[in-house]
Amino acid sequence: MAQTEQAASDERCNDFAASNQVSPAEAEEVVLDGRRILEQTTAEPQTEPSGAAPQAESSGPSDASPVPLVPPEDCVAVTQDRGVLKKILEHGEPGDKPSLHARCLIHYVGYLASSGEVFMDTRKDRETEDPAVVVAGRTAAAQETGLCLAAASMTRGERALVYVQDPVYGYGSVGSFSFPCVPPHSQLVYDMTLLDWEGIEETDNDGDRASLLFEERLERAERRREAGNGLYREGRFKEALAKYALALSYMDEDFMYQLEGRYLDAAEAVKLRIHLNMAASQLKTGDYNTAIYNCGQVLSLDPRNVKALFRRGTARHRLGRSEEALQDLEAACRIDPADPALKAELRAIRATLQQERLAQRELYKSFIKPTPAAPATTTTPAAAAPAAAQQPTAAEAGSSAAALDGNAAAAAAAGGTSTGAATPADAADATQSGAPSTVAKRPAAAAAAAAAAAAGQRGAKGNQQAARKREGSSGAGAGGAGGGRGSKVVSAITGSVAVAGRRVVALLAVWWSVLLAAVMMRRGRRGVPVQRRARGGRS
Repeated sequence: MAQTEQAASDERCNDFAASNQVSPAEAEEVVLDGRRILEQTTAEPQTEPSGAAPQAESSGPSDASPVPLVPPEDCVAVTQDRGVLKKILEHGEPGDKPSLHARCLIHYVGYLASSGEVFMDTRKDRETEDPAVVVAGRTAAAQETGLCLAAASMTRGERALVYVQDPVYGYGSVGSFSFPCVPPHSQLVYDMTLLDWEGIEETDNDGDRASLLFEERLERAERRREAGNGLYREGRFKEALAKYALALSYMDEDFMYQLEGRYLDAAEAVKLRIHLNMAASQLKTGDYNTAIYNCGQVLSLDPRNVKALFRRGTARHRLGRSEEALQDLEAACRIDPADPALKAELRAIRATLQQERLAQRELYKSFIKPTPAAPATTTTPAAAAPAAAQQPTAAEAGSSAAALDGNAAAAAAAGGTSTGAATPADAADATQSGAPSTVAKRPAAAAAAAAAAAAGQRGAKGNQQAARKREGSSGAGAGGAGGGRGSKVVSAITGSVAVAGRRVVALLAVWWSVLLAAVMMRRGRRGVPVQRRARGGRS
């Protein structure tokens, strides 16, 4: 039995040493002190007489009857997860509440919620009557963070019951084996009175960081971050960025490298919030590349951080990197699908992507033009030309008819009998027989014969011209097929040359843009160029 108790005692000593970073010997002394205190508290009731009444104290919160150990329904939540609740018993002076990390002077009585046992009374259990000091809003402490958070929500002179429902805000899973003695996983109740506080001056030296404790360093970073948030709400984004940068300087690599366990977790939580605030300010100032970097720092610590995914996707959208922005926002929507801001930004990015695809399609159409197709024909030009040559036109038919009429008239004028014209012998016979003489009509006949000869000449010329036209059209038809094939080849070659020329022009434009950007970057690194000396040695 004694060996079992000794093993349990050694295990408690090791747990206490690991959680409080002390040597095993110091932990053993603390455990022994706690054991003696427990023996004294259990032995005190036995020394009192059975009929003796408890002594009445003069004044203070401890004189009151035991407080309710179960939080009432009208309690106010101090933390969002309702791990710390507060019930106001006496209202304090109207006015401001303690500033962040102010040194608050308090008196309190602490009870174990499971049994109602008092584990701490600052008016009795301390060597001095001075009030206890807690830091308002401190979350980096290992114990009693609920008491610090409750102090930040009170006014001067206020008295309240503080219910620590989550042991994380009390003494945690380890408890306290020293003074005060609190078992692990204990829920606590404080009867607490805020007397006064001392504000934190912002004129403290930011360069003196080596002598700061862990909690003080985190608190300074948190105060500067809160000051930056106030400037951000006022729209002074550049000044807010300066405050955030100052807060981040307290979380440098040398400091972070020395931490581990819960200390590292607390420091990373502060650093994560600073990077998120910096990214929000940089989105307002248009510094999108740095905003992407800060969001990447957050995602390296918390890959499922919705704010970091949303802000990085927004920055990438502003830079035209729509595909990457779509990936970030889709990942954020999978984590928090009910966020309206995420949905709105996601719709905007999808609309941008659709416009970019349409613009790319139009650009490709301008580079690649299809070759126009030849019109469909029922007969080839080579076959149609002889047919057209064989069929005379209306003008050619008219000229042929005129030529035929002229030939007939010329033959009749030359003495042909086929037309029934009168000859000289007929004229003599007609004279002798008493018929009218035709000699008188010879001038008219000569005129008619001249007209007929002129018409015949015109008809012959028309026939020659028509023949020449038929020969020309047949020659054109014979060469039409070859000419059509040649025109297609020429047009195809011309189109290919034009496409190649446009591509060469585009490549030259890209090359020129890259060269210009390189020159500008080189000038930016060098700064303003020094004026070169002119020829002749003059400056």
